[in-house]
Amino acid sequence: PYEAGLGFAVRLEKGDFIGRVALRRQKSDGLRRKLCCLTLADPAAVTIGSEPIRRDDQVLGWVTSGGYGYSVQKSIAYAYLPLDATTPGAEVDIEILGERVSATVTREPLWDPKNERIKS
Repeated sequence: PYEAGLGFAVRLEKGDFIGRVALRRQKSDGLRRKLCCLTLADPAAVTIGSEPIRRDDQVLGWVTSGGYGYSVQKSIAYAYLPLDATTPGAEVDIEILGERVSATVTREPLWDPKNERIKS
């Protein structure tokens, strides 16, 4: 949950539960990777999952899910990346069917980032 940005939903003090020790260790040791939103430079290139994400020739991670975001008119992918690659604006390549497609780590949410539409 911490890697996915869901640490707010974890209450380590609520008592014993499966995974509590591992979560405590992860919280105290710090994160090594984080779930990131990526937008692809080519809107026609669509990921479905398990595509490798590369920086230079090093594999940083794999796409967990992806698809085309009709509301934002972009191809979107999600992946767990090492912390040094999670800065918004960071450039990586996603290998789709043997071809590398440029992608950018993007701040979320992509749709209505100022929360204006829901309040109107």
